Amino acid sequence: MRALGAEHSDLVRAQRERSDGGWGENVRRAHATAARFEDIVAATTARLPLEAQELEWIAQGAEIDVAELWAQNLRGDLGRDGTGCSDVSFATSDGVVLGHNEDGDGEMRELIRLITLDIVEDPAVTLVWYPGMLPANSFVTTSAGLVFGMDHVPVAVADRAGCGRHFVARHAQRQRTGMDARNVLTRIPCAGGFAFDMADAPAGRVDLIESAAGRWAHTPGAPGVPHLHTNHLRAIDGTEPGLAVADDDAWLEESRSRLTALRQASSHARTAGDVVAALRAEGVRGRTDDLYTFSTVVVDTGSDEIVVQGPGDAWHGRWSAFTRGEKVDL
Repeated sequence: MRALGAEHSDLVRAQRERSDGGWGENVRRAHATAARFEDIVAATTARLPLEAQELEWIAQGAEIDVAELWAQNLRGDLGRDGTGCSDVSFATSDGVVLGHNEDGDGEMRELIRLITLDIVEDPAVTLVWYPGMLPANSFVTTSAGLVFGMDHVPVAVADRAGCGRHFVARHAQRQRTGMDARNVLTRIPCAGGFAFDMADAPAGRVDLIESAAGRWAHTPGAPGVPHLHTNHLRAIDGTEPGLAVADDDAWLEESRSRLTALRQASSHARTAGDVVAALRAEGVRGRTDDLYTFSTVVVDTGSDEIVVQGPGDAWHGRWSAFTRGEKVDL
């Protein structure tokens, strides 16, 4: 991780300098909520020491104050994290399909990268990476046959005994079996909120796990029934105290509208190509500066196919090779 920070230090610094409305605001919020911030850092470090150390190594490599990186990585654990990201997943007769839109602030479109981590004793991991973030909070796929799509879900009051959601995600993604990954996501509470859409190729199953402010809900996939998710709680009761946001909240309305559009666009999806089309449909794909779709990534484990599309044409490749950082065209 130190090498990751060092190699991409210019990107980390570029994000720091260009994201005054994001990076600077996250640091100011961490200072303004110092007691909560320190509690969540302490809980994360105690329960997930390796993942906490990885953030320290990234900071060392990039020569950035680690406290600033903690502020970036806890942004959804200390308060609202905007909106963005959509997922579709379902089981097929010979595998599983999972598709993810990675959305964010448009100013980041030139900074995000596809990276591969090949760490001794861990499965190889390939993912969409935001410079300065622990590599875990986006689309992730591993050589253990697991695929993850993460969607932010807002909580009004964080669980100060919970762990930073990026760190929980990273711990789950380094597991060698789907069962172990699901156990992580349902036993280690997030301080803030994430929806984890997960495909487990060896087991031939998909799962949706919502984790928000110490609460969680696990919805295993059912035959013929796709999981669809955007940026509001669906399995956990989002009206509970500490979770509820105003019903007329603009981001909540946008997420609900995007889910409706995604449901319509994916109603007959059966293949990776169908899911790409659904995720890039009108009302689903983000086209504005405050909600911009950087990439659409879809995996079909049955055909060993991955489709990656950014601003240009889609690339079709061999999924099993992609997890290890190899580009093999189909």
